[in-house]
Amino acid sequence: MPPRRLLITDLDNTLYDWVGFFAPAFRAMVDELALVLGVEDDRLLEEFKSVHQRLGSLEQPFAIFEIESVKRRYPGASPAELAKALDRPLHRFNSIRKQHLRLYPGVARSLWRLSEAGVRLVGHTEASAANAYYRLSRLGIAEHFAHLYTQSAPEVAHPDPVRQLALAPPAGLVVALDKSQAKPNPRLLEAICGSEHVAVEDAVFVGDSLAKDVAMAKAARVRAVWARYGTDVDPSLWEILVRVTHWTDADVAREASARRDAVGITPDDTIDRFDDILEVFGLDPEPVGS
Repeated sequence: MPPRRLLITDLDNTLYDWVGFFAPAFRAMVDELALVLGVEDDRLLEEFKSVHQRLGSLEQPFAIFEIESVKRRYPGASPAELAKALDRPLHRFNSIRKQHLRLYPGVARSLWRLSEAGVRLVGHTEASAANAYYRLSRLGIAEHFAHLYTQSAPEVAHPDPVRQLALAPPAGLVVALDKSQAKPNPRLLEAICGSEHVAVEDAVFVGDSLAKDVAMAKAARVRAVWARYGTDVDPSLWEILVRVTHWTDADVAREASARRDAVGITPDDTIDRFDDILEVFGLDPEPVGS
């Protein structure tokens, strides 16, 4: 077996439970916003969905500034003024996010072990670079990553430019990929391997989606590891996200097509805890002599 010198890891629902923290935080924000504005939740959810689809992304915490009910209540207000007026719902989002954002078991220790063994670690995400870096930094694992690969997308900026700058990823960490290099296009992984100067045969990709992650890795000839534990999602939380999804009808059709194409695809390895990835690299949990 050739040496595995590069681990490319998905972030959401692979290193941490994204659905488990984002859905409750978003729900709490909407509930609080409904009280502030005196508007029904269902109406707000539809307005959020419209903004998410326009921006092409679900994870837009400051999309709250763009929804119609807020614009009608605070016409002409600046982002700073809106942040002050909507402090309660924004605070609820942040509070619930902090309560629920946590690594899956074994992630921190395994990333450290892989780094110690000389495995190069890079992340890939479809979230914005700022949001992804915030999570990695808050969870204490950002230092392990040589690069974070992402596709750029429009977003509603932080209302405080100074705060926005402070939260920005350090120079050189983020590498923007062409929008055509999106899951499940195998060119995405080929581009990452090329950028990291590692042959595809020497790389491992781990992710939670059979249709997007595993199928893509297999097509790129990168060792495909399925993080099966990442599919254990609370249906009630998933329903919240579906209500405000940024996916268009065309996106839904593409996802259905990807799922059909992935039928019969078998991962090279299946893990039920992140630290099972160490076995893929032939590593013991603890270095020899420790």
